[in-house]
Amino acid sequence: MLKNNENQYGMVAKSFHWLLFMMLTFSIVAGNIMVSMPKGNEKFQAMGLHKSFGLVILLLILLRFIWKLMNKTPVNSEHSSPAQNLLGHMMHWFLYVLMFAQPLSGILMSQAFGYPVKFFGGLAFPTLIDKNKETAEFFLNTHGIIWIILVVFVIAHALAGLYHHLVLKDNILKRMTYGK
Repeated sequence: MLKNNENQYGMVAKSFHWLLFMMLTFSIVAGNIMVSMPKGNEKFQAMGLHKSFGLVILLLILLRFIWKLMNKTPVNSEHSSPAQNLLGHMMHWFLYVLMFAQPLSGILMSQAFGYPVKFFGGLAFPTLIDKNKETAEFFLNTHGIIWIILVVFVIAHALAGLYHHLVLKDNILKRMTYGK
């Protein structure tokens, strides 16, 4: 089943979910390793790869968002209160905002520092802002804060899934996994 139905997410939504989870996790870990590297050619190359993966992530998030708008969302658990359903709905939208904001803040940071954002050394992302040290510092701080907030919300999202699975014993977690 490619598309979502009333009870479960389809293969496309599940693939977007888990692929983006893995890519964001890798990118956050690699980004933190990269900032501790000494200045030099290796760090410059790592930054180029980090930016390229950020562009891939941005594209995948955009495609996932379009897919979400084109598909129904499975119904909420009968075990959840209206407040829990609202909280879950708000959590998902906030995660989308954070997932869009993270690569965009990185692109704006790089451009404000005067560095182009190129897709694996080739095609350059359109320049959105001019070089400006104060703006670059703002987006550097923003990029650093967003990843922390994103990690906190992903952990909260995972804990909510586990709460549904282990405590409420409903199908919320199962509908986003590949098993039965």
